[in-house]
Amino acid sequence: MSSHGLDLVFRPDLPALIARWQREVTPQELQAGYQAVLAAADAAQCGRWLLDLRRREDVIEPAVNAWFGTTFAPGLRGRYAAPVRLAFLISPLRARQSVVATVSAADTDCRIATFTDEASAHAWLARADA
Repeated sequence: MSSHGLDLVFRPDLPALIARWQREVTPQELQAGYQAVLAAADAAQCGRWLLDLRRREDVIEPAVNAWFGTTFAPGLRGRYAAPVRLAFLISPLRARQSVVATVSAADTDCRIATFTDEASAHAWLARADA
């Protein structure tokens, strides 16, 4: 499925929902994209998400990050049988620049990690203790 500059694929073999932003998006499109991720995750009852941000330049958008941290992520608490696992995949350049905002896992009941390598992100998502 593709909308909001986002491709969504559920991989039951992993199991994980993979969300890849394909272009720059407006803050409104980004919020709508996260809602689309949530709807797809609910349909699959999948709390393991790989969020691929490598094609986006605007990884940090203050208004969206505030919304994500105070509204969206806390709303994930108790939604699935286990806490949601969010693996953010970013480019090595972004990782060196430390431009990805952090969301408190304590506030959200989510497991959150950032990766520059997709295989490592999938391995972390698959871990029972992740």
